[in-house]
Amino acid sequence: MSTATATLPVISHQKTSHSLRPFLIAAGIYTATVVAILIASFRAADGHFIYALDDTYINMAMAKNFALHGVWGVTPYAFSSATSTPFFVLLLSLVYRLTGPSQYVPLLLSWFFGVASIYVAARIVADHLNGIWQTVALIGMVLFTPMFVVGTLGMEHSLHILLALLFLHSFDQDTKPLWTIAVITALLTGTRYEGMFMAAMGCLMLLGRREWIRAGTIAFAAWLPICAYALFSIAQHGYWLPNSIALKGVHVHGLSIGELLLSLRTAAIWNSIHGMHLFLLLAGVILAAIALRNCRSHLFMMLAVVAGAGYFHLLTADVGWAFRYEDYLIATAIIVGACSMPALHRSSKLASVVTAYICFGAAALLTVRSLQAASSLPQYSRAIYQQQWQLASFLRTYYPNGAIAANDIGLINFMNDLHCLDLVGLADSDVFMAKHSGTYSTEFIDQQVSRRGIEVVMIYDSWFTSNPKRFSDGPPVPGSWIRVGRWRVAQGEQLGDDTVSFYALTPTSANRLRMQLASFAKNLPKDVTPLP
Repeated sequence: MSTATATLPVISHQKTSHSLRPFLIAAGIYTATVVAILIASFRAADGHFIYALDDTYINMAMAKNFALHGVWGVTPYAFSSATSTPFFVLLLSLVYRLTGPSQYVPLLLSWFFGVASIYVAARIVADHLNGIWQTVALIGMVLFTPMFVVGTLGMEHSLHILLALLFLHSFDQDTKPLWTIAVITALLTGTRYEGMFMAAMGCLMLLGRREWIRAGTIAFAAWLPICAYALFSIAQHGYWLPNSIALKGVHVHGLSIGELLLSLRTAAIWNSIHGMHLFLLLAGVILAAIALRNCRSHLFMMLAVVAGAGYFHLLTADVGWAFRYEDYLIATAIIVGACSMPALHRSSKLASVVTAYICFGAAALLTVRSLQAASSLPQYSRAIYQQQWQLASFLRTYYPNGAIAANDIGLINFMNDLHCLDLVGLADSDVFMAKHSGTYSTEFIDQQVSRRGIEVVMIYDSWFTSNPKRFSDGPPVPGSWIRVGRWRVAQGEQLGDDTVSFYALTPTSANRLRMQLASFAKNLPKDVTPLP
């Protein structure tokens, strides 16, 4: 054995000790960065605790209504399939049932699942790395993912990372009972549907080893929550997929095979360019998997699952928005990549050097991404405070149980019990079905607003054009609507638009709305400008 090989940070035929020290160090850094971001966000939002995304409040509104009213919806009055994370909302609603709706519960859950993720990662690296290298790998996961994003958003992403790591650690271990991997897999796909990527790759790898029963168990468990939710949604006259996935995802209806392949290729190229950090990281994982395909079976299986899941993600999912969608892949790729380096060095020095250079490139991009996240999240919270929080406060003052139409529907519904027409379609089955069938028109909007007795419309004008391009866009608003006023945020790049317009439907309601806006303008932050 060469000197370089002899000094590798791993014991080749023995498992290393499971010391708590690496976990405690990484968990401490994680908690410290979470606290730092929270303090910065609190100050940026003028002394208010505000989440960085309105999406967080969609989950909170649904959990509140399910806990208090037994209604799976953004409002307490009707079913709406507005969330893409059924299990997390169910878990949040169970806590709300015990504690009452609190804005701090999602934060505590996301932080806790982040700590648990670090612990599971520590168990994984302890099987492959020694001493200081365990700590380095865990710190790398904390800083490069970065974990402070999933720890402060109050969403399901830290739970997704935890379940992804648990799946990697146990899916091919015969010593684990089948029910264990079945439960982990079901929770993985029920938390985020992207969990199906890892489950599919795990099944393929097990089928390649002719482990039919284990592969079948994983396949059944992966589809179980998806099918259960589909049946539940259809029974409520909804779509079989959550509306957010159906609207944002790759649309295959009516496409030929050639058109479908072209659409997938375009998505993969776009994601690879805008997510170059993920592309490079996955390239390193793929190279390591190829080099280790004939040795260290469990390590190779983990590498292959992460690589395959990443490939599926680049083809069909999103990267980039709010530093969160690809975090489960970054975290798992860092951990399995770190675990593979000693074995890779023994197997092929050339492959280890090339992989190291690729990983250094990925690390540089991930460092920039983490710094961007650290500087951006407080500004996100400030923007949500200046726009969504002000809208919710306005409605709580004048229309706490009113009938309104909007296109950002999280915070306004968490703070109020509104009759809400969601003009994007995430939380409204009629609008969703109209978009899905291609019949969403100005006339349709006018009919819905009239039928539901809408009192106030609060929308981004830029989202309603004669040439809709994004899933969130709609047709021009009816010409009979009366625009009464607008609020403009000074820095709203991370919002859907920096300007919200207020519309009334009759001259009488327009006069009343105009007086309400003028009165409430006294309470607006200085960076929010009322406009005619």
